[in-house]
Amino acid sequence: MQTTLDSFTGKLKPVRNRKGYAHPNPNGTSWCGPTALTVLTGKRYDIIENDLLSKKANKHRKYIKGMYNHEMNNALRRYGYSMSHASLHGCQTFRQWTKATYGQRGKKWYLIQTTSHFLVVKGNKVWDNNTPKEGVPITKSRLYKRARLDNVYEIERIKK
Repeated sequence: MQTTLDSFTGKLKPVRNRKGYAHPNPNGTSWCGPTALTVLTGKRYDIIENDLLSKKANKHRKYIKGMYNHEMNNALRRYGYSMSHASLHGCQTFRQWTKATYGQRGKKWYLIQTTSHFLVVKGNKVWDNNTPKEGVPITKSRLYKRARLDNVYEIERIKK
């Protein structure tokens, strides 16, 4: 577990994360699925990875390298979020989708699944394991602009 020194009390306190920030993996390489979950839920990477590894199907794994749609859906449901299909607007690439939905995304959270990667989009910002923790504007994101879209999901909170 990551800790920092509290400047007021001088004691160690755990590092926290908040929704809209990508938390890096403290134990090594960050992968796109758990990183997307850190952005959407506000939980730390190590907590999410431990939760995913504690499932029966993942007992033989030592770390999470990739995620299927049903694994992502189950994890989001466990944290109190729902994942529903959003329209692709007839688009085939990430760039086409961002242009087609310009001005319509607003404050909605979207989970974008390309052929082999997960991205998170809110408004005009995008997050993945290759971006800074605060995310980057879509116009400045160099990666995955030409990536072929598999699915676009709208993420909503189902319980508080």
